[in-house]
Amino acid sequence: MPELRKPDMQAVLARTNLARHTGGFLLPILEAMSNSIHSINDRFSENNASTSGCIQVVVIDGETDDTFSVTVSDNGNGLDDDNMRAFLTPFTGRKLRKNGQGFGRFIGFKVFKRIYYSSQISGDAESNSFIFDVYADEEITPLEETLPLPFGQGCSVRYSEIRDEYIARWQELSEEQFLDRVTQNFLTYLAAGTMPQTEIAYNGKRTNLRDHFVKRFSHEEQHKFKIEFEAIEYEFTLDVSRSEYGKPYNHHTLLFFADNRILGRGRSIQNKLGRPYFERSDGTKYVVVAAVSGAFFDENANPDRTFLEAPEEQIIEIIDRACELIGDTENDQREKIRAGQSESVIALLQGHPLLRFGLDGKTVAQYVEKKPANWKTENFVADLSLQRLRAERRWSRYLKDSFADEKVFRERKDEILEQVTDTYRDALCEYVVHRRTVLEVADALRRFDSTDRMHPEDAIHDLIFPRYSDSTKTKYYRHNLWLLDERLSFVSYASSDRTLHGGRRQAGDKVIDIGFYDEVYVAGGEGTSAVMAVEFKRPGRDDYKVDTTSRDPIKQIRETIQQIRDRGSFITKQGATIEVPSSAQITAYIIADLEPSLREVAKYHDFQ
Repeated sequence: MPELRKPDMQAVLARTNLARHTGGFLLPILEAMSNSIHSINDRFSENNASTSGCIQVVVIDGETDDTFSVTVSDNGNGLDDDNMRAFLTPFTGRKLRKNGQGFGRFIGFKVFKRIYYSSQISGDAESNSFIFDVYADEEITPLEETLPLPFGQGCSVRYSEIRDEYIARWQELSEEQFLDRVTQNFLTYLAAGTMPQTEIAYNGKRTNLRDHFVKRFSHEEQHKFKIEFEAIEYEFTLDVSRSEYGKPYNHHTLLFFADNRILGRGRSIQNKLGRPYFERSDGTKYVVVAAVSGAFFDENANPDRTFLEAPEEQIIEIIDRACELIGDTENDQREKIRAGQSESVIALLQGHPLLRFGLDGKTVAQYVEKKPANWKTENFVADLSLQRLRAERRWSRYLKDSFADEKVFRERKDEILEQVTDTYRDALCEYVVHRRTVLEVADALRRFDSTDRMHPEDAIHDLIFPRYSDSTKTKYYRHNLWLLDERLSFVSYASSDRTLHGGRRQAGDKVIDIGFYDEVYVAGGEGTSAVMAVEFKRPGRDDYKVDTTSRDPIKQIRETIQQIRDRGSFITKQGATIEVPSSAQITAYIIADLEPSLREVAKYHDFQ
């Protein structure tokens, strides 16, 4: 009978790509430490691992590939018969029962050329030492020399002769960065207090990993939550810790863990929490570093645990739920953010009362509470505008139904009147606020700017009515003609900086800064019409001169009026003709500061 052949691990490794960040080329060391934890748990049980288990990591950071090495040792069961059989079996079921993949020991060959193992079993006088090389004809080569076994019993694995593509990465890595990465990788063990006693010796300097964890993180709270995906309910564990801002994180981060080992680099959650960092009452800054784990991650991690093989919408749901619980832990910070958002919304409603209808009966606090913590004023404007539109549509349907039935209308009359009163009161408030703001802008435009020069007349012109446009394009709610005269807001036609014939300017053409045409029909009588012309002059100008077209605005406006009389029509931007009867009254305004030279011009033209 033919037999199944073992996997071609060289081909498997060739198809395996490590992540480009630091955690990628550190993965073999982290996997070796994880295997040590499993071995220690087998020997002492998970409950006793933190008190009886020991791990030592020795890093010799040489300047060349052959002087660099990392050795991971433990006091676990060592490579006994069961463990050795599992070691020789890729993708072993023994590792799967421990939520592992049985692939971690092979990852080392992506970064290192030589890997040594030494093991001592309890009560066994003989040790087991060998070179492990997946690319050699004989993958296991026994050795007489034994690697140091600092705890007497257990296992040591040494990685050496780093591959060329990773030499620069190791040289850039500092002792502190190495410690931070190891701490992050085993954050769930450290936060839960189940990490074996672990010592890192980096170029001779020894550090207790638990001490480094306490230095970098403070564990605040643990949450449990459940989510159902495709009819399967998964339970998740969320450990919320704090870390000083900038070391090793400069923003709030959510880390995923499979089999208590980190997946990738984590997700930034600063937008979910509303700030990149939080600030204590003493002014110091910190970030939230949270770890979420559970069977869902164990089942969906890729073989080398570099990313999560799960639909993005499921991942987002996990992140959202985790961030809600992080918000519970950081409730004081959340309330501070909500208070600031509420103040922004209140200020917004004071300037735009009509947006109040977007609250749909909620208080500002109730409305803000359901919105993302990172929302700014512009987000609330967009949302309230949309909610207001929806509320107006519902109100319109309600009115239509009310008017359709006399009995229903009588029943709803008081409610309708109250709603109409509220609507127009808020509309009036918004209109008053708008006018006040426009007047303040107009006043500011008349002042000197930062270069001690007056703003050109074009600025005020644009504020009142956009140039090179007319009222077929610029509707009544997009201009501020009321600054000149209340009656101008709803004239039949207005044109700005355009020729009377609507085409390109030709020799002799007059262009009115703003021209108006209006028709008034009196019941039972004949219609009357009127034309108005407005000419803007630069604020502060005082160089006017009598009977000079470019410097005599009264002469200029009279010539323009005469051209209107002679032509007898306007051409709109759409090409339509508006007739101007010879009997139409024409009024002209000159918008200018009444400086001495303008007074002289006005006096010459017999103005009072």
